[in-house]
Amino acid sequence: MNLMIDIFYNFYKPFLMTDTLNIMEARTGREKQVYKKGSIRQVAGCVPVNKTTKKILLITPRREKKRGWMLPKGGWENDESEQEAAVRETYEEAGARGKVTSLIGVWDHKDIDKKTGLPKATFSFFEMEVEKLEDKWPEMDERDRQWFAYDDALKALIKPFMREVVEQCSLAPSNKKSKKEFSESNINKNHKDTWTLKFSVIIVFFTFLIWYLIIKDNKLYLF
Repeated sequence: MNLMIDIFYNFYKPFLMTDTLNIMEARTGREKQVYKKGSIRQVAGCVPVNKTTKKILLITPRREKKRGWMLPKGGWENDESEQEAAVRETYEEAGARGKVTSLIGVWDHKDIDKKTGLPKATFSFFEMEVEKLEDKWPEMDERDRQWFAYDDALKALIKPFMREVVEQCSLAPSNKKSKKEFSESNINKNHKDTWTLKFSVIIVFFTFLIWYLIIKDNKLYLF
């Protein structure tokens, strides 16, 4: 019985979590890091935008004495979806909360692993409409944050590929095409059947639980 409960809890732990974005401590380490093809680190981040002011929220790097601005991003972990990782990192690093509206795109790391010939990391960036900026957030003592107009954001970003990301967000003047409405199935194929899977496992779990109790009490029932 305890084994069944442990299996159920461990499987559903990601879904039963409370509001993890209220925790005033950033995740560290790479024990839960998601990798593809064995070595490609999966990173997720956001372009936090204010549609009213037409500005983009940028942050400073975590390392001391390193100047410049960047987009919030971080490692995707195995107890969350790719979108959830992007939202979490945006909260931890920038203290921003909001609604993810689209997947902007996926970029490969410029550095190639000499052993595998594969990029060292893959970056997936989502667009987030910021609804709230927290006064306190996990990395508030390690980073600064600031709103930039579109053109100023392009100049401030220290990583060239992040400029490409911003150039494809909804605030870009050249972005004439309308973005598709956010869909978990479109953005994260690995989690597109999450709800179906959750309910299926719940049904299986309670079926076995009822069966176990019936056998334990030496009672026979017809279903």
